[in-house]
Order: sequence, then structure tokens, then C-alpha cells
Amino acid sequence: MQKIAIMEIPFNNVTLVEAAELAFSFSENGKQVLAVTPNAEIMELCRKDCTVKKAVLSADIILPDGEGVLFAAKKLGTPLKEKVAGVDFGLECARIAVERGKSLFLLGGKPGVAKKAASELCTRFPRLKIAGTHSGYFARTGKENATVISKINESGADLLFVCLGAPLQEKWVCENRDLLKTPKLIACLGGSIDIYAGKLSRAPRLFIKMRAEWLWRLLREPWRIKRMACLTRFIISVYEYKRKLKKRGT
Repeated sequence: MQKIAIMEIPFNNVTLVEAAELAFSFSENGKQVLAVTPNAEIMELCRKDCTVKKAVLSADIILPDGEGVLFAAKKLGTPLKEKVAGVDFGLECARIAVERGKSLFLLGGKPGVAKKAASELCTRFPRLKIAGTHSGYFARTGKENATVISKINESGADLLFVCLGAPLQEKWVCENRDLLKTPKLIACLGGSIDIYAGKLSRAPRLFIKMRAEWLWRLLREPWRIKRMACLTRFIISVYEYKRKLKKRGT
């Protein structure tokens, strides 16, 4: 399993299909697997916040979700095979789950969104087993947190999609992973649950092909312009990191 370190984050150099197969191969060998899909924004947070970096590094599989990460990999001379978007990774895992008779628990979204996402996924994959759902609105500590974890474990779910938004979801799994006894495959998928539920739409195929999903999101949600500043800072960080490597002679 080849990994390529991009600014100290070891990404798995895999295609979408390879990523899902890898996750299932690990989980079916008795090991609990955590998969995360950082984009440039999360990479920049990792650089600034050691708790976010620790949470990301605790994952067994790290996939590049975003053109910013692919840009960094290429600029640093270690290109990755392809972008593996969290939403696509989740769908591929759901497809394999149907083939192998595995069940899925969905955690995240506003009240009712997880149930709607489960319904839509079952429409897309008619034999998909839904073990349970829960919204993302709950206290992350104390009794309420323990209740949510118990619900997940008691559901008997083989797969758990955690969609609490980054970096909250990565931190939550990192802090509670030892308590999540039942799921063998845990995937942090951010806003994917809203797309699965039909609350948000993916960019048109043309935008995806042009690697401009970010532009589609910006056109649909102009408030994201503030987040574009983070992408700019990340690009600057990539060039600074490359200069440091040259000085070290690596």
C-alpha cells in the first residue's frame, strides 16, 4: 500500500475503487479501519492545529479530497493517482456493502437528514442494509454522547459514516474510537450526507471533469468566498514547504 507524504500527511496513492477495496480488505481481516478525506482547507488546519493533525494522522486510510491536495502533490514532485472525493468514496463503500451483505449506520446532518439520506441510498442501492441513523446535533461529551455511541454499537452496523463536518468529525472519532466497538469501517464524510439526502446537489459532470467543483460550490454558495482565502493560504504554504525541502537538499 503506497503512501505519499504531502506536507507531513501520508496520503494513500489509490484510485476511488482501490480505496474502497482497501478499506474493506482491512476491515474484513478483523481490523477496525478509519478513513478520512482531507481537502486543502483541512490540510491548512493540520499545519496550524496539532489536535486536527493528530486526528487526521490517527486514520488508517487518508484520501485526497480536492484539487488543492492534488496540486500540492504534483508541485512537490510526488503526484497522486486521482482525487477521491468523500461523497464518491461513501457511495462506492455502500455499493460494496450491498455485495457483501454489510450494514450501514449514518451519523450527521440536521434532524431528519440522516433518515432521508438512508432512504435515498436504499433507492440507489435497493439491497443496502441500514442499521440505524442519528442526527449530528448532540452533545459531544457526557451522557448524550455515550447514548449515541451505544446506539451505534447496539445497531450492529458494519460501516459507520460520520458526517459532522471537518474537523469536528475527525476529532470526535479520534476521541471516541475505542468506544465504537461494532463498526469495522468508519469513514468521515463531511457534507456528503446532505448530498445523499438530496439537500445539496453535486456539481454538473462538466465542472467535475474540468476539476472545478470548487467553482460550482462558490457560484451556488457565495459565502464560501471566505473559505477561498484558506485555499490561497494553503497554496502559499505549499510553495514555502517546497522551498524548505530544497534548502534541506531533499
